[in-house]
Amino acid sequence: SMGVRTAPARNTTLWRYIETVGRIDYDETRLAHVHPRASGWMETLDVRAEGDPIRRGQVIGRLYSEEILSAQVDFLIALDQPNSRVRIEKARNRLRLLGVPEGTISSIQRKRESVNTVPVLSNADGVVTMLGARQGMYVTPNMEIVTIGDLSRIWVLVDVYEHQIDWLAEGLSAEISVPAYPGRTWEGEVEYIYPELDPKSRTLKVRLAFDNPDGLLKANMFADVKVYGGPKR
Repeated sequence: SMGVRTAPARNTTLWRYIETVGRIDYDETRLAHVHPRASGWMETLDVRAEGDPIRRGQVIGRLYSEEILSAQVDFLIALDQPNSRVRIEKARNRLRLLGVPEGTISSIQRKRESVNTVPVLSNADGVVTMLGARQGMYVTPNMEIVTIGDLSRIWVLVDVYEHQIDWLAEGLSAEISVPAYPGRTWEGEVEYIYPELDPKSRTLKVRLAFDNPDGLLKANMFADVKVYGGPKR
């Protein structure tokens, strides 16, 4: 009546897996930072808030810089001189090094006139995770205008207990689910095992990587995690 069953003992293969909770974070290898190449004033700022989506090549804002304006004048002087191909190329490279886009340089050459402000362009697709400039601010090359996070691939950081470390290896399969989307799971892998334990919790941090092409997984979400540790014969 208790439903007790018996069977002969035998040698077989047990499949191990680790269940834990993780936190979703940006893939730090996919973070992009935008700095001005010259000091100046952000005359306009098209990106207005953190969390805004952004595309590679999109105009973040327009910068007025005396250094860039001076470089434009040198470029125009070189264009007006005969047999000055080398000087023209040097002046063009100076504008490139100051962050002036190729389209703007071509426009200056075609129209033979300088522009007061030059566009600052995004260098990646993603979302704005940090906005360090505001319209009208004076910016310098050591200032970060925006940080861009790419959510098409994310990290999940988990803590694994000390007695489960032997089950871990880079490349193992992992699976997550999040409360926001019940019944849905994502498959990924163990990407990195950190080299030291937390001395207080006696746990080891492990980094998992998951593709997130539809952007449903957001940074700082909590996820239920299963790491499949493989067979134990």
